[in-house]
Amino acid sequence: MRRALLSLAFLALVACAAAGGFMSGNPNQMISGVTESAGTAIELTQKLAECDKLGEAEVTIDEERAIGGSVAMNWIQQGGGLMVDVPTGDPKALESAKTLAIGDTPRNQLTSYLNVVGRNLAARSSRPNIQWTFGVLETEDVNAIAAPGGYIFVTRGLLRRVKDEAALAGVLSHEISHVTRRDAFVIYQKTKVDQCKSLAYGKAGQKEGNALLRQYAPQASAINSSLSALSGGVLDWNNVANAALVGLFSDEFVHRYLESGYARDQELNADAAGIELAAASGYSPRGFVEFVGTLPPGQNVFAHHPPPADRVAAMKLMLGKTKLASMTGSPGAPFSPFSHDLSALPMIPLHDELAAAR
Repeated sequence: MRRALLSLAFLALVACAAAGGFMSGNPNQMISGVTESAGTAIELTQKLAECDKLGEAEVTIDEERAIGGSVAMNWIQQGGGLMVDVPTGDPKALESAKTLAIGDTPRNQLTSYLNVVGRNLAARSSRPNIQWTFGVLETEDVNAIAAPGGYIFVTRGLLRRVKDEAALAGVLSHEISHVTRRDAFVIYQKTKVDQCKSLAYGKAGQKEGNALLRQYAPQASAINSSLSALSGGVLDWNNVANAALVGLFSDEFVHRYLESGYARDQELNADAAGIELAAASGYSPRGFVEFVGTLPPGQNVFAHHPPPADRVAAMKLMLGKTKLASMTGSPGAPFSPFSHDLSALPMIPLHDELAAAR
């Protein structure tokens, strides 16, 4: 079981993501700047319409896993790598999960423990059947991040502050909720449309768009091939030619997330859904509420999240722990979805495996 849980993390370390870039501009001005021919302008207008359909098309599970895996590689790079011990004696062993000889080291035990806790929580979520993968990033920043398709990462800095498994479960449940609620799709759909249009400008000869294509050379040919194959705004993610687009979309998605993160209501809703998931899994919500309450507001602590005080106030209101929430006298009314007392749920202590992150 432990070998299976760690294999994906090890394979992630030997993958790489493409470089990123993004162009934007006023569509009418950019179309008017294409002077090669009227036919080119018409073709560009048609292609831009196809790009708009990308934002309307449903994101399939194949697409979600493709972009999620690439985004996960980006997060691993941004976070200084994964806290795992990779076998280095035989490079060929890294080519397949079946040939990995995974050592029973403290860092690997930590990854295994995180996957046990995370997958037990995810099994009670609304998407229990996707391939959930959990890992620890080396960075000392205090953060947790989710990528589409079920990739969840917590940082070493966060684990240094976690005092019990109930708090860890709350953090993981919050990120699981981002995946189940498909919060990343809001950013991803806009990214996909904008990047598609930038590539269309480049193909039509618009100089700024050409700069984007040059940035991805020698992948530009594959990107143009995928762009030309658009039909009804749908991309075939089983087509190997789309690998270049996966990298391009992934890089820009991460850039936009790092710039602004999720919307405030998405974060507060993930807190609420996370508390429900943790409680349903037998953890006291007090662990997560107290953990968030101890976080100092700052750039390296849950960047882009609402202030900790706001998050705690919203969660206490939901749990019926404020004067306003308990006015009717019932356990969580009128704002809480809980009809029973959660105070008996345990604050489970951390396992020894977490010592590797201390």
